[in-house]
Amino acid sequence: FFFRSSKSKSLPLSTSIDLNMTSKLLLLFQLLLALLSSPLSFVSAFTMSSIPTARHPHCDLPGDPSLILQTNVDLGDKKSDVMKELSALVAKSLGKPESYVAISITDNVSMLFGGSDAPLALGCLYSLGSINMENNGKVQAGVTDALEAFGVAENRIYINFFDVPRANVGWNRATFAG
Repeated sequence: FFFRSSKSKSLPLSTSIDLNMTSKLLLLFQLLLALLSSPLSFVSAFTMSSIPTARHPHCDLPGDPSLILQTNVDLGDKKSDVMKELSALVAKSLGKPESYVAISITDNVSMLFGGSDAPLALGCLYSLGSINMENNGKVQAGVTDALEAFGVAENRIYINFFDVPRANVGWNRATFAG
């Protein structure tokens, strides 16, 4: 067996080593023995759940679905109505309270799809859970229904769906992980 030390190149294990390295090797050996004797108790003893952390008061909430949509059409005075329609759609499709839903629509954007500037929309839906084929299909169909009145064809709407880890969503000075 060989190991690396910051003071030397590879040394045979029989070579004299400093106390710090001996302590590290002893700890490693003890951990290995604990793992071999009882793998389940070893794993549970060293999981992150055993480390105390301050939890955010809202960390048990399902999360914040956010739909961010861009289109090259002018939604005019109907923009607010479309946003409200999509907010209700996202809440219903994902099974989350509408009070958690955030919607952002930017219209009149310079965009191309397939080399054409014909009416189109691009979007991203982010959520903590609830991202799956069935729910995504409901959202895609609902967004298509909402934009058809503005001349956006169903084959010119792309939405990317992202299931975001709780630690990667921030709100109220913390993340949903705590």
